[in-house]
Amino acid sequence: MKATDLIANILKKNSLKCAFGLQGGAVVHIFDSLVKNKIKVIFTHHEESAALAATANAKLTNEIGCAVVTTGPGSTNAITGLLAAWQDSVPVIFISGQARSNHTSYGKKVRQVGTQEVNICDIIRPISKYSKFISKKEDILKEFNKAILIAKSGRPGPVWLDLALDIQWSEIKIKKNNIKKISVRKNPIKSTDVKKAIKLINKSEKPLFVLGYGLRSSNYNIKKLKNFFDKSQIPFVLTWNSMDLFPTNYSNNLGIIGMSGQRGANKAIFSSDLIICIGTHLSIPHTTTLYESYAHNAKKIIINIDNDQLKNLNVNFDLKILANLENFLDSIHNKIKIKKNNYLFNFKSLNWYEPKKSSYINSNTFIRKITKLTQENTCVIIDGGGTALYAGFQSGYVKSKMRYICSSAISSMGTGLAETIGSHESKLFKKFLCIIGDGSFLMNCQDLQTIFQEKINVIIILVNNNGYLAIRHTQKEFLNKRYIGTQAPKDISFPNFKDLAKAFKIKHIKIKKNSEMENFIKRSSTIKGPLICEIITSEEQDSLFKQGYKKNIDNTYSPVDLSEMYPFVEKPIANTNN
Repeated sequence: MKATDLIANILKKNSLKCAFGLQGGAVVHIFDSLVKNKIKVIFTHHEESAALAATANAKLTNEIGCAVVTTGPGSTNAITGLLAAWQDSVPVIFISGQARSNHTSYGKKVRQVGTQEVNICDIIRPISKYSKFISKKEDILKEFNKAILIAKSGRPGPVWLDLALDIQWSEIKIKKNNIKKISVRKNPIKSTDVKKAIKLINKSEKPLFVLGYGLRSSNYNIKKLKNFFDKSQIPFVLTWNSMDLFPTNYSNNLGIIGMSGQRGANKAIFSSDLIICIGTHLSIPHTTTLYESYAHNAKKIIINIDNDQLKNLNVNFDLKILANLENFLDSIHNKIKIKKNNYLFNFKSLNWYEPKKSSYINSNTFIRKITKLTQENTCVIIDGGGTALYAGFQSGYVKSKMRYICSSAISSMGTGLAETIGSHESKLFKKFLCIIGDGSFLMNCQDLQTIFQEKINVIIILVNNNGYLAIRHTQKEFLNKRYIGTQAPKDISFPNFKDLAKAFKIKHIKIKKNSEMENFIKRSSTIKGPLICEIITSEEQDSLFKQGYKKNIDNTYSPVDLSEMYPFVEKPIANTNN
């Protein structure tokens, strides 16, 4: 069997149906074997796009994702997508072609040996669970099995295998029945930890669960989770990446926490007397930099599979439990007392409000209305750039069977189009919405060609605020409105997006008036994409909610905790985006 055919068979055995990549001299054999063995390949026009698409695809399928890139710049181009998989805990296998085994710089104090060669494993080691340069054909089966097991075990994450070119076309004596699907064992939970948690929950009068993305990556049965909350009547809040676990209108769902979360959800956190964190460790975007005093009136429990994370927490937890989430939830399922009349439910109504109408379209209003009207089996992709990011999470409405995809940890501009491609290849949805800003749109607009090629039924909501609104908010408050590099046409420019759409043969519509918005949203569910819907918003549109800052006597600013959010506060505070 040819070495690259072995690789294809290993990936196929482990449920890979689609890989993403860009051709190159060091990977032609790999791609040839993938296609020959009936694994679909989506060829993007940039390696960053391939990496981001593979990450989004893995999030939706709950199987391992795959990105294939060539040596040198092909590999370094994929690092942003690798970082997205690393920080969002997504199991993706990155396969890079390398120069011939005797033309590499591994273990040598030189900068380069082979053509376009780079020691990629040492570069990406800090942001991957495992990396290995494979220079012997006998190591292929062992290393791929090991990498897949590591990627899926414990806290999931990406792995990287670098393959010397000369071994790719070599022949390997192996029987197909030696290629097996990798299974992952689950760690046991200490019964003493379970008893302590149950005691704290049953003693609490206002318990509140914080449900993180770990529930998705652990593949926990959502029906069982709903049954638990239906029975216990305990409310919960969500994080950005877990916002689609339950519909917005589910009674126990109190919304999204964080400095760019929702007011009611954050108030619930600060009003509870016990917080139980499942699949999240409350990072700074959730708590702000005031993590030492975060929800100071509440005891806190954390259940997490990552022991290193439990040793490095910002928030002080009263009980830390190292366990699979499934084991913990199943252990407490029938042992929690029913909680009635928990007044935390009252905060749910504070999670959204209709912004005041102006002559411009408000992106929060647009996103709220279109996501509320769209069909249930829709996937919403939120780009990582500022205004679109905040509006997408704060105003997006979740229905049953909807998913929201975003590389939220890196929050990188320009991710949305590539993630749309990866989401489409999950084959789980018929309709897609991609929320993206005008600045982000230009960073990977080559992905429009792939979207056109694959005939993706997506409405791309292009939020045009003439540049980088989120950064302008910072410049407004801290630099006395010195808008450098953020506002056209002073020192940056933007194309005519209608002309750009035409170049890629994608339909385009521009919406400037509220009446046009209402008409478009009413018929949006019947529109077949791809379509770019450009909405013209105010260059000064404010955020729906954000962390507040109070002005001190010496004209400096101090952050306010998330028990209150701008603009609804009891005392005037500075209007800042940081």
